[in-house]
Amino acid sequence: MMKLALVLAVLLHSSALAQAKRVVVIKADGLSHEHVDRFVAERDRLTGESLLPNIERIFYERGARLRHFYSRGLSLSAPSWSLLDTGQHLQIKGNVEYDRFTLRTYDYLNFFPFYFDYYRFWRVDKVGAEVFDNLGIPLLFDAFKYEERYQSFQLFQRGARWTTIVSAPKKHFAGRSLRDAAGEFVAGIALREMITEQYERDVIERLSDPRAAYFDVFTAEFDHAAHLTRDRATLLGALQNIDAMIGRLWAAIERSPMAAQTVLILVSDHSLNTDEKVYSQGYSLVSLFNSAAGGAHHVVTDRYPLSAYQFKGFNPLVDIVVTPSADSFYLKGQGSKYPTALFDLDGNERASIHLRNNDLNALHILWLQLKRKDLSDGVRQAAGAAFFDTLDRNRTQWSKTRDELREELVALRSFIEKQRALFNSLPKKWSQADKDAGRDKEALRIFARFDQAEKDERKYSAYLRTLENLLALKRDGFDPGKIKLEDEIAPRAMGEPNSIHDLQNYIVGLSPNGLSLASDGSLDWAKSFRRVNYFPLLCDVAVRNNVQPGIGSRPVDFIALRAPREAIAPALSDAEQPDQDAVWLYGGDERQALILARQGEDGQLQLRYLPVARLSQDAEGRIGFSRVEWRPDLPLQVWEDAKLPLLSGQNGDGRALWLSDWHSESEWLRAIHETKYSNALIGLHEHLALHRVPRSEASRRAKEDWLLERFRLRQRRLTESDLLVLANDHWNFNVRDFNPGGNHAALFRISTRSTLMFAGGARTGVPRASLIEQPYDSLSFAPTVFALLGHLEDGQLNSHLRERGFQPFPGRVIKEVLNQR
Repeated sequence: MMKLALVLAVLLHSSALAQAKRVVVIKADGLSHEHVDRFVAERDRLTGESLLPNIERIFYERGARLRHFYSRGLSLSAPSWSLLDTGQHLQIKGNVEYDRFTLRTYDYLNFFPFYFDYYRFWRVDKVGAEVFDNLGIPLLFDAFKYEERYQSFQLFQRGARWTTIVSAPKKHFAGRSLRDAAGEFVAGIALREMITEQYERDVIERLSDPRAAYFDVFTAEFDHAAHLTRDRATLLGALQNIDAMIGRLWAAIERSPMAAQTVLILVSDHSLNTDEKVYSQGYSLVSLFNSAAGGAHHVVTDRYPLSAYQFKGFNPLVDIVVTPSADSFYLKGQGSKYPTALFDLDGNERASIHLRNNDLNALHILWLQLKRKDLSDGVRQAAGAAFFDTLDRNRTQWSKTRDELREELVALRSFIEKQRALFNSLPKKWSQADKDAGRDKEALRIFARFDQAEKDERKYSAYLRTLENLLALKRDGFDPGKIKLEDEIAPRAMGEPNSIHDLQNYIVGLSPNGLSLASDGSLDWAKSFRRVNYFPLLCDVAVRNNVQPGIGSRPVDFIALRAPREAIAPALSDAEQPDQDAVWLYGGDERQALILARQGEDGQLQLRYLPVARLSQDAEGRIGFSRVEWRPDLPLQVWEDAKLPLLSGQNGDGRALWLSDWHSESEWLRAIHETKYSNALIGLHEHLALHRVPRSEASRRAKEDWLLERFRLRQRRLTESDLLVLANDHWNFNVRDFNPGGNHAALFRISTRSTLMFAGGARTGVPRASLIEQPYDSLSFAPTVFALLGHLEDGQLNSHLRERGFQPFPGRVIKEVLNQR
């Protein structure tokens, strides 16, 4: 009996001490849970083993895997990886983002500028990592010292390993015949895969280093294959390559001295909407917005449209491409100086669109008219009054922006000088020991910060000067012929974001009959300008040449954007009041909804779905709408989805009562995650909400630091687009190269259901042959990794993470992975 008690005590003690000391993360971009599960289950006809034998053996038989793991927000690479790599709410919301004031482009998917600048010792981090540094948000691998971590190439990358890049071709072709090498050269050398192979070899070599606690290997092989083709053989081949890499890494881990305390993790950022029976259909929103019906915009993208068919499209350093409109109503030939629409189309199943501020359009058009010599006195007087009425309507907000920018730029200049002085005080030559500890990289990081800050200071100062000049204009003696327009209305700037009213009454040019007067002699706004209502324009788009059965003729599913809380609150009952901005979904005049959000008594987020119709905003900012009953074909199609568990045992009234009430996000996730739109209700709030940056002791910092933080948050807010346009099933907007295989970025479950699997050594506590049924999303990844490593104690950050700048994580730890603790 005593022997049994002793054995039990030892087992319980060893379980309590179960602790991972090292993690190896395989980051598989776009890796589809559905395809992994399918091919693991299929058997090789000759051997009888799984088509993905390593994944089956390592994760299915001796690891833990999640059946329901979802990308939170859009299934879009840069935002999705940012959630996984930080564990914090979204701050980056596109694959490319534009600053509305300066047109600075944040191109998160383009590696070439980073490597170009790194080679010249101008940069040490990719732009996404720099954004998070400015916000004070550490990345997951920042929890480890430089010598403790090994990071491969990826979207949020620190540093570059030239030895890896140089060694990759040599090792790839080593031992191969000249004939084989020549054959691969003719067929096309897969440089990305070649470098991934070398990163894998580097990881295997460094696993013998007991200091190394964090490794990752990034592969985009499945994502690229699934975009280009939908056939089974190609997708299986891509997955088998990943499976083989997993097998090699696991074998190396088992040979390593820390095998018992190492966790191998396979994670993807999203999946893809790919179907072997369907070609993904493409629709050009650029062409629509270039057209007169779409507003005749000069459209900015980050790549050349249809670049696969243009030699100039191969220039990897281009970050802004203007597609001018031949139909422009008042800006012909001025596309480079005054673009009026900015598009982020990467991600394919959605588009994020900035439009130039509507009142800037009006001021610009009126300015050009007032310069004419042939206006009658009455029309000139009315146009001048309208110009200053428009300016006065914006004066409060624009003056606030002017005053705040003045303060922030003073703080930014001080930051620049301090960083320059700090950089100049550091050594210019570094010992090998310094390099091994990454101190040379930290010095270069300081240089990069003040170098980028100098560029920001110049561009924002230029914008500020035009704003000051515009606000300084006076009615008396105003003569636009004597003033340079570019000094008052900033070129290459979108200005302040547009309101719902602006987008429903967007001015794109002068009316065919020119300026018209009302009966009282004032300018008749309705008759004087061409206008576009972008909501029906986009949702009513239909094509007539769709030849695929089962694919609808309408490319656009719905449009999403924020509705300001103060504008919508008067139209809501007391029980419906949110404590933050709402999200408005527009799928047609009668097909609309509001997603309301508030903080519950327990401090947790609560969401509510409110079906509405005919929402509009008047010129004073008031929002009104009609309420409608729950019914089929509302945005997200929750009511009619057979996968909604509430359908079981409930009548329509009971279902409507539950769906119309406030629920926590975990309650919503459990209820809707298996529906067609999966966790879209949560994801739309995540994408469109203005999330606070989790910073501690903000009130005790110096005013200069507080102003600098406000400026960094302004930069993030200025990248927020006016319109988020979601594509219908199997449609995409990737005008650069319409992907025939499949796409992502939408909110469909097939695109949001990601992959997450764990396998660990004997002392890690990771369970074996465990299938976790509870649904989780991206925000659970980082805290779970840290919990495995012992850096979270009862959900609280330990001193190590706090010292390295981490803040509490909003996501839930996946406790089922820790169930042997």
